[in-house]
Amino acid sequence: MTVIAGTTLWTLAFHYPSQGMNLSYIARAGLKGPVWGDPTDCVPAGYPVSPGSTWGVAEQNAWWTECYDNQVGNYSLMNLSEIVFTAVSPSNIPLASIDLEFLCHNFSAGPATTVLLSGSLASMTWFPGATTSPAPNAPTLGYCGSFDARDYGGGAFGTLYNRLGIFVPIQAGVNVLQAGDTFILYVHTPDSVYDPGPPAYGGSIPAGPDSDDYHGAPTWCFITPGACEIKVLYVGSSTQLLADIPIYSISGAGE
Repeated sequence: MTVIAGTTLWTLAFHYPSQGMNLSYIARAGLKGPVWGDPTDCVPAGYPVSPGSTWGVAEQNAWWTECYDNQVGNYSLMNLSEIVFTAVSPSNIPLASIDLEFLCHNFSAGPATTVLLSGSLASMTWFPGATTSPAPNAPTLGYCGSFDARDYGGGAFGTLYNRLGIFVPIQAGVNVLQAGDTFILYVHTPDSVYDPGPPAYGGSIPAGPDSDDYHGAPTWCFITPGACEIKVLYVGSSTQLLADIPIYSISGAGE
């Protein structure tokens, strides 16, 4: 996994003695990493960044091999935060029984709370170099306040979760939560050279290599205390809150 230095913001542990479940994590902000789950943000190695409509046959074939099939091309770097699960007990909690919810609390318009993402960690698993497509039951994005994320990059089928973040296990093929498993959250920051986008998406710099779609959540989600949160829930034989993570606290905005 490729990341570039950031800051560890929180080290937290949640304990539930009555249910016998413990979950600890650390959160890091100020990172930058490739958008592995999005082949449209990849250019074959050795080729310049250019519109796909100008590619020749050789470049198109290289794209299919390097970017779509094997995830070894040059992927766009983006601002990101990461949540690393450092300890979990018991050690046999299935990823299919752990849901991640990204909630937005819009104080200016619309419903008080909207759901941008909701799905199991199993359905959001992406293992760079091995995963070639989202799971059949992969969740799609919804609303974050008044921001409608359903139409970015997904056409009639909706926008898949990997525009917002991906769950990267420390070991491929393991179906339980392990220490070292990481949820990567893309942070859309207007005017960042790592996340270029046209002014319609909130930035003022010219459109760049990533101008085809939107990643992350609206900027206000990351810079407004209390605006957005991630809830990690056990949804097996009962429903239990394992972690409640304010987005502001892991975005680096408060530093």
